[in-house]
Amino acid sequence: MSKRAKSLSRGSDTRRLYRIFTAGSFGALSRAALIAAFALVYSSYGIAQWNSNEVHVLPRSKAVPPSSVTPTLRTNVDMVLVDVTVLDHAGRAVSGLASSDFTLMDDNRLQTVRYLSNADEPLSLVIVLDASASMAPRIEDERKALSQLISSSNPQDDVSLIVVHDSPEEILRFEDSIDKFQEAINGIHPDGQTALWDGMYLGLRELKDSRYPRKAMIIISDGGDNHSRYSKSELRSLLKEADVQVYAVGLFNRYASRREEKVGPLQLDEVTSLTGGRVLSVGDAAELSRAVTQISHELRNQYMLGYYPNHRSNEGDGSWRKIKVQLAGPAAHEKFRLYARRGYYAPSE
Repeated sequence: MSKRAKSLSRGSDTRRLYRIFTAGSFGALSRAALIAAFALVYSSYGIAQWNSNEVHVLPRSKAVPPSSVTPTLRTNVDMVLVDVTVLDHAGRAVSGLASSDFTLMDDNRLQTVRYLSNADEPLSLVIVLDASASMAPRIEDERKALSQLISSSNPQDDVSLIVVHDSPEEILRFEDSIDKFQEAINGIHPDGQTALWDGMYLGLRELKDSRYPRKAMIIISDGGDNHSRYSKSELRSLLKEADVQVYAVGLFNRYASRREEKVGPLQLDEVTSLTGGRVLSVGDAAELSRAVTQISHELRNQYMLGYYPNHRSNEGDGSWRKIKVQLAGPAAHEKFRLYARRGYYAPSE
């Protein structure tokens, strides 16, 4: 076999292995474990030796159904993975960036990006829909937006739908067929008060045991909460521990008279920005439809950056470590916007 033929064969094997690992078939394994597993199999095939001094840029690939074989893996790899969204001045996702286009700080220490991917991997998605009495005039718009969101998402995504009234109710679970989605949203009727924070708490609990390593939450609400057992402060603490990216579509009323509606925009911004997500404010049905499509597009066109923290002195102390990701090189001079989570808790021994 010629050198070129061998090279092509190795490349095909690599792509097949990558698709297996990014298809999400490893259940509760962390994304760090997935990366480690890929490295181990990569080495065992004799394709190439994993080199911690190199950046591995993985090509965009389409998702495939999960593998029927789930190997048992043991690893002590402590790679930190950060989802990053980069948008241009028109709000379109920016592709084609390399590791040299990013700088990443962990507790004010410059880190070396060892891993970069821009693949459209499936994710576990929780949608939290405000269906309190105050949303009655917008309920039909919400139903249409939900249908638009699902149609623009990755077909392999797992989706859960939580409806918020006086208390949250999960009306569509991850294991349910997506064919039930339209029936579920047609049965939503606005009523009661708004337990939004409780709805988000329920969503985080469901995401904790979801099968895909990528996890996201989308909230559709005016941001007002007046009936939750959990406080916004308690929810923020939970979000700091969870590797979940939170987006919100804000159906804000500029003439709101109730206090909870007036502070809604600020509250949604506080809970989303912490996770690397953001709030999209809308005023009518057309803007609502565009907003959910935009979020879906961003989730499918993110960068995943991986690095090994270089501050070993406090390893295993369980402390909160701040993350700051910025654009570098020529990309820093473009009118790009970047979104990434603000930190993580270090593993504790």
